[in-house]
Amino acid sequence: MSNSMKGNRLSLPKGFFLNGITSGIAVGKKRDLALIYSEVPCAAAGLFTKNRVKAAPVVISKMHLRNSQAQAILANSGCANACTGRRGMEDAGMMVYDLAYQLGIRKEDVLLASTGIIGRFLIMNRVKEGIRRIVKTIESRSRPEFFAEAIMTTDTVPKIISRQFLTRNRKRAVICGLAKGAGMIHPDLATLLCFIITDIGIEKGLLRRALISSTEKSFNSLTIDGDTSTNDSVIILANGRAGNRLINGANRDFSRFQSILDWVMLRLAELIARDGEGATKLVRIIVKNAKSALIAKRMARHIASSPLVKTALYGCDPNWGRVMAAIGSSGTRIDPQRIDIYFGKLRVAKNGEPASFSERGVKEILNKKEVEIVIDLRQGISVATVYTCDLTPDYVKINSSYMT
Repeated sequence: MSNSMKGNRLSLPKGFFLNGITSGIAVGKKRDLALIYSEVPCAAAGLFTKNRVKAAPVVISKMHLRNSQAQAILANSGCANACTGRRGMEDAGMMVYDLAYQLGIRKEDVLLASTGIIGRFLIMNRVKEGIRRIVKTIESRSRPEFFAEAIMTTDTVPKIISRQFLTRNRKRAVICGLAKGAGMIHPDLATLLCFIITDIGIEKGLLRRALISSTEKSFNSLTIDGDTSTNDSVIILANGRAGNRLINGANRDFSRFQSILDWVMLRLAELIARDGEGATKLVRIIVKNAKSALIAKRMARHIASSPLVKTALYGCDPNWGRVMAAIGSSGTRIDPQRIDIYFGKLRVAKNGEPASFSERGVKEILNKKEVEIVIDLRQGISVATVYTCDLTPDYVKINSSYMT
């Protein structure tokens, strides 16, 4: 069973509470402060931006995850708390202290995430009052949809995916993922916040291993515009409330968990690509029969990041020459005379030369909401898929007035 934003039918893991409220951090925004709380401490792991400029919440969360444990995540939109110096760190520390005190947990078990405009300070009186109010809601019903709304910035839709499964000892477990992201998306990570919660019992090292593997297949195979941000965070919490035998080795339960986690995170990555700022279509760039997985992924990323390829996709222009040019500029050694290119199932280039195809047929393929471009290098056996979207005039409009 899988769900994505289906109201009360959404599967949630046991022992977690989620909510999002209005606190006044974001101007004119309905919800802007979000909380995930587990009734018990969780095994935890996180991956963060590789941008050398890191926001205060990223610095704090990386520090707190050194013991691979957490019990709560506090996230806000409307202010990135990045490039805010000592005051930004002090504000982040105050958020941690206030939440830990009101929840009655260790401050080291609190993680932070922020998204919004860089170079602005949090309005701390509003943040402190917001923390007080959101903690009071813990006794009420969990509202994951409110959490997802509260972390949105330029997103047009909240992004939630969950899936339940059975362990070997017939215990029901759930993995639920919530994410935001629409622009400044590029490996490694993006202007991306993603929170994965699960009630599976799993050893901390294996949890981190699973997160790294799933992130490489999903968010590190995703690009919108070639830019990364200061706040990117992917965090997973596992509280063990499913009652399964603890996963402490690479057994069948771990393989099942990894497979479901892959599925959840890949669906979230697709939702982000589909919701790319101004985007009209989800695009999959598939490079196959490469000499290595590294070559395939590097080439797919390069093609997916090409403004000329992305604008051609917006215009439904069957210009496969732009794809071929991007292949040639990707920095990988190739034999152009062995390359075939497909738009959907239509081959538009054979052995590096024009193939016989209907331009009208290609336009029909490119006009769909989901488009697949396949590059067959015919030089090996490795394959990689990267997710992206088209580049539209609306992208320029959104990003030309983001602060105003």
